[in-house]
Amino acid sequence: MEVNGKTISIIGAAKSGLSAARSLVKSGAKVFVSDIQPEDKLRASLERGELLNMVDYEAGGHSEKVLHADFIVLSPGVRTDIPVLVEAAARNIPVYSEIEIAYRLSRGKRLVITGSNGKTTTTTLLALFCQKQFDEVFLGGNIGIPMMEFATRTGDNSLQVLEVSSFQLETISDFKPDIAVITNFFENHLDRYPSYKAYIDAKKRIALNMQHSETIVLNADQQLMREMVGEINCRPAWFGWNVENLKPSMTISNDEFVYTDADGCKHKLFPAASVRIIGRHNLENVMCAALVAILAGVATDRLESVVKEFPGVEHRLEWAREISGVSFINDSKGTNCAASITALNACNTPMILIAGGRDKGTDLADWVAAVRTRSRGVVLFGEARSRFRSALEGLVPIKLAENLDQAVETAYNWAESGDTVLLSPACSSYDQFPNFEVRGEKFKQLVNALQPK
Repeated sequence: MEVNGKTISIIGAAKSGLSAARSLVKSGAKVFVSDIQPEDKLRASLERGELLNMVDYEAGGHSEKVLHADFIVLSPGVRTDIPVLVEAAARNIPVYSEIEIAYRLSRGKRLVITGSNGKTTTTTLLALFCQKQFDEVFLGGNIGIPMMEFATRTGDNSLQVLEVSSFQLETISDFKPDIAVITNFFENHLDRYPSYKAYIDAKKRIALNMQHSETIVLNADQQLMREMVGEINCRPAWFGWNVENLKPSMTISNDEFVYTDADGCKHKLFPAASVRIIGRHNLENVMCAALVAILAGVATDRLESVVKEFPGVEHRLEWAREISGVSFINDSKGTNCAASITALNACNTPMILIAGGRDKGTDLADWVAAVRTRSRGVVLFGEARSRFRSALEGLVPIKLAENLDQAVETAYNWAESGDTVLLSPACSSYDQFPNFEVRGEKFKQLVNALQPK
């Protein structure tokens, strides 16, 4: 993709937008940045990104200036139906996601992971597997390192391990993985999508351009995945607990990870007990990552050493502290009900749950059942607390807090020695924090500041 001399507008000045701006400016493009945040905050963001005197910009909204461009780069947090983009479509101005531009500027092979839950753990673990085999592995995407940070540094022998979201997949056109992964489908982001089907359709776009020479790894335990095989042109591979007659595949049998190759031959890899991270869901994440690694060319005897050492990812069932006999677990990455259910099932009881944030509008029935079964009390905070309270009223003891500070204090005062306090919000962080990472860091700071009882 030639960008030298092009005029390019970028909507959204968060991490991926700023990364795209830097890379495009270095490649000779004239860049215009448009963001809804106030001018002082946007200027500060551009200054931190070393872009203040290198781009034109506007704050407080998106004007017609955005449309004076050869194409528009859309940050993943920005909806595709805002007025300026509707007008861009009417004028036939192309709109691309940051990952689409990075794809066109990069080289090498790409292993790309999406799904409702487990993406970051699977992506991180897969990168570690690949580093055991390949010399040049780039880890990035929705995991926190924008693809544009390294796109122009990749070569023909590079391997990119990428996490992507449904938001990023909405505006791809040529983007194509060599191996794609969908970890699972659960209700999520119904504050953005009109239906669960629309959300799933956005995820399925990962296979939009894939052909028979490429492979998509799917979850054998979800009927929706089995049904989508008829909709795609690439070869399926499977992971899960129920992979009989499916090949290639990865499962656990008799407490051993077992890989079945394309010819149907079974290969025992390593004991399930070698996995350090807790929870049944993490065994599924290891199945998935190990299968992709093998399909990408990683030798099977290089896998066990990685899983024995892998401590998990930050903000996902992360042990924070024990004080006065109370254990604190940081699951700030539990941004939807399914992820929160997974955390509730993984942690020791008795348990006090801290939940809340920006409501995604998903069905709460399964989450309520898990909270009722697994916790002895819930502290609710943030925008979602009213709906969550209505759903839980009379089923489990509830305390309310204005913010995370009050929620941690309330949970600690309520907890007894032997209890677990779990932050697993079942919500996005955007009512009070810029992202789940900041929320998780704040939780750990608050917990570390607690004094013994």
